Amino acid sequence: MKRLKQISTFLLVSVVLVACGQQNPGTAAYVGEQRITSDQLSVYLNDLRAVVPIEDNDQGTAQTRGVLARLIIGQIIKDAVSETNAIVDQGLVAQDYAALEKDAGGTEALAIFAGSRNVPPILIKEVLSQNRAIEAIGKTIQPTASAQMQRAEGNAYILKIANTKKIDINPRYGTWIAQDGSIAPPANELSEPAFATPTDLLTYR
Repeated sequence: MKRLKQISTFLLVSVVLVACGQQNPGTAAYVGEQRITSDQLSVYLNDLRAVVPIEDNDQGTAQTRGVLARLIIGQIIKDAVSETNAIVDQGLVAQDYAALEKDAGGTEALAIFAGSRNVPPILIKEVLSQNRAIEAIGKTIQPTASAQMQRAEGNAYILKIANTKKIDINPRYGTWIAQDGSIAPPANELSEPAFATPTDLLTYR
């Protein structure tokens, strides 16, 4: 269970930097030149909702923002890995997955566990790979530092990339709040139901 709690912490944390902008029809977001389409987003949402029903209170908009956030940060991490020439040990990723699956009590239980944290089951291995990627980036930047410092360096580098990269999100999914790194619900309640408070995807306050 200790390993399960450690890895679940990462499943709960994601860094997202998005801004309002004009979108092509069918576009959920742009990360630099990389386009995330609404159809791609729907594939992951359908996978998530196969194990976790849509929330009654918001018709699933929190799920939509959560999944879109993971797709955005996933692209940012890929770019960071490429820029730093970091090497992600997929053997360790496989070990993480096997251990998480065992602790969760099997494949189906793991899918439900991930879904409860807005992680589509088909993204579990990718999220675990991102976790190892952050470590690898930190090792590249500070090869002689402690593991804790390397992870901090990796996270800082991801945040730096996110702040310098042009990221546009379709306004129907929400609005980027630069002050605290969160995605607020759309102001137009006709596009998506409004919320009293924003969903903070950086700190999960």
